[in-house]
Amino acid sequence: MRRLERALVNEFIELVSIDSESGCEAELAALVMNKLRDIGLDVEMDDAGSKFGGNAGNVIGRAGEGDPIILCAHLDRVKPGKGIKPVVENGIIRSSGDTVLAADDISGVVAILAGLREVKKRRPLPAVEVVFTVSEETHLQGSRHLDYTRLRSKMAYIFDGTGPVGTIVTSSPTQVGFEAHVAGRAAHAAVNPEDGVSAIRAVAFAISKLPFGWVDDHTTTNVGVLNGGAATNIVCDSVRFKGEIRSLVESRVSELANEFVSIITSETEAHGAKAEVLTKVEYNGYTINVNAPVVQRIVEALARIGIPATFESTMGGSDGNIFNANGISSIVLGTGCQLVHSTREFIPASELLASAKLVESLLVV
Repeated sequence: MRRLERALVNEFIELVSIDSESGCEAELAALVMNKLRDIGLDVEMDDAGSKFGGNAGNVIGRAGEGDPIILCAHLDRVKPGKGIKPVVENGIIRSSGDTVLAADDISGVVAILAGLREVKKRRPLPAVEVVFTVSEETHLQGSRHLDYTRLRSKMAYIFDGTGPVGTIVTSSPTQVGFEAHVAGRAAHAAVNPEDGVSAIRAVAFAISKLPFGWVDDHTTTNVGVLNGGAATNIVCDSVRFKGEIRSLVESRVSELANEFVSIITSETEAHGAKAEVLTKVEYNGYTINVNAPVVQRIVEALARIGIPATFESTMGGSDGNIFNANGISSIVLGTGCQLVHSTREFIPASELLASAKLVESLLVV
């Protein structure tokens, strides 16, 4: 294992070993702030965490003169993300099996830190802004509450993709969330069930009429949360359920959201219940042209280190959705982590090295 690769693995293990589930990133944020200062950046933390109950804000670092680019990764990880004990074997870093590994997205954090250090060894840092966001995994809360007046850049590279290094995500969907409260009427299930209206039964009919999974080749839907009822001898009078609609075609999301409201309302009423359905745009999608400057710069950076560019769409959301919505042309880059959001998560050490080299190449123009 080469010197830089070994250093990357060691720093990766250091950072994932610090508990940093969404909303609880303060310890890790303090550490990476010190690391950025050691590299030579001016560093601050915004107050994003106070807007949603987190214990830390987004970390922002700046260096150099001229028009900067943004390098971004997020500090949080999904549950179970406490007490992570990575295992390194044959060049692969794995979870020990009872937690996630947090390569999503410590791989991005480590790559950015290492890439900055490699540049600094040879020359002064160019114009760059580093943004390490918090609570990305919980509805992109950190980037939602980021103070964009603190940033000068109009181009951002988000090191948070699951594909191998060289993967460039140029489009992401719009997501609409929906929540329904269905009200029936309670009654004793064994004495006078005929006087009750089962909210559970009404919801079952309604959900059965909703399209699920892949609706077409660019749209998915899901009902992921459902709760209600108090006891088996009570006709249930209240059920709540939540779901989402995602599409790379924005008009399709709106169309399906209206359709879902209509189906849920009509089906529950047909079975004697009443529904209140709320919808909310969680984030807007984006599509970046492959000829855009933000794309051409990364393609050239990849070519300098001998890695071909691969263009992809994703059905997932990221800080890139929020950055693009705030006028910063942004793309998501693969870091090589695999089986993320599971206790089987892993990443090859060679991908950490490739990501670090890519950061260096991006900054040396």
